[in-house]
Amino acid sequence: MPSFLDEFASSINSRKEEMRERIFKGKPNPLRDRFKKHFNSLWIPIRETGEFILSPSELAIIAVDSSVYTNLLSTGGIFYVIRSLAVCRGKKWKRLETDVFFTKKDFSGVHDFIGRKMELLEFKVAIDSLKNGFKCDAVMLDGSLYGRAMHLPLEEKIEGEEDLLLHYFQTYLELLDLCRRRNILLIGVSKESRSTFFRDYILRLIFDEELGKVDIDPDDLEKLKKIFPEVLDNEKAAFDKFEKLKEKHKGKMEAIELVLDELASSRPDYQLVINFAETLGYTQPLILGPSARMARAMKQYLSNPRRYVENNFPRAVRRKGDEFISWATGILSNIPRLPGFISFYILLDQRDSPIRIDLPYWEQPLPEITWPKPVNLDLKALLRIMITGYCGLDRYNLWLADVDEKVRIRRKIMDEIYFPYLEKLFQSKIIRGRGYRRVKYP
Repeated sequence: MPSFLDEFASSINSRKEEMRERIFKGKPNPLRDRFKKHFNSLWIPIRETGEFILSPSELAIIAVDSSVYTNLLSTGGIFYVIRSLAVCRGKKWKRLETDVFFTKKDFSGVHDFIGRKMELLEFKVAIDSLKNGFKCDAVMLDGSLYGRAMHLPLEEKIEGEEDLLLHYFQTYLELLDLCRRRNILLIGVSKESRSTFFRDYILRLIFDEELGKVDIDPDDLEKLKKIFPEVLDNEKAAFDKFEKLKEKHKGKMEAIELVLDELASSRPDYQLVINFAETLGYTQPLILGPSARMARAMKQYLSNPRRYVENNFPRAVRRKGDEFISWATGILSNIPRLPGFISFYILLDQRDSPIRIDLPYWEQPLPEITWPKPVNLDLKALLRIMITGYCGLDRYNLWLADVDEKVRIRRKIMDEIYFPYLEKLFQSKIIRGRGYRRVKYP
């Protein structure tokens, strides 16, 4: 018997039904019926997928992805290799970056930094592919376009890389502008996204319904309205304010409290789709604006760009002075030109989890959008791409699966090619840190 199997079985069997519910449906939802009503009104069925299916050879899709290898060296530095690849109809555009960096950041901070480096390289290789003159129907990135626009432009605590996020936004804007000028569809594709924007939108509808039923004075009603968005920005402060209103208006806030508690909970959008979608289809596309933190940052650097740079990039300013400030303020002044982003979920097999789709929305700049709002679009071209490229539960997108396979860095490549090359070049053995497993177990 495998070790601990008896204990595992005992632990599961004692909570069998609870575990089944959590694994297959997620956490219990006290507002299930209210969610279902609004979900059904915001679900757009796809009755017949056949009308959207083309031969993949009819579509010219530039698929972009990246991969990374990192290792903590015995010197305390972190060695990394990032490979980024764009593929379209057999043509490839490649970029690779490798370096060693030093930081006081913890693991999560290093992970965030590496993630941004990877995304930056993806922007660059996508631009390379477009500038090579290849005509394409769309550029497809693995990940959320909206999420990439929400990184706060702050100094990285990485020696020599303090201005990474300024280069990041400079390059992202270049890619967006290039796609817009050439009328190329830029698509962000995510699977198992942890986003909650669709859930938050439905909760706002429920919240507004409940506000209409609350019999309190107009001033307190206005205070109550402001608490809803604040829960997403500063949960503690929002609930402190709510508790005062609840105490003042005893017995009138139970339904409102239930909505706010749900807003503060961790229920991702895809859980709603899995639980409520009865057909293939997609959610009502919503236009997303900046997060509260991003909106504050934009307001700060637009009101006083020099002060923002001095306060948020102190090391870079100390090292490079006015030349850096001038360059940085120029980039910051362009970030509000980012478009809004349309986002929705599409379900192409009822046994599968939904795919999140992001598209730029050129008709409205990002700062002008304060809360997600529905938008009507002609999605035929996008649906043809997604439905044609869907290959089932194991390969949710043909083009992204292909580029992922080609760009992935395998341990064998590092051990048998990259590190031997470095050691030959440096004429010295590289001692890798304790995180590197030297012994392979069966």
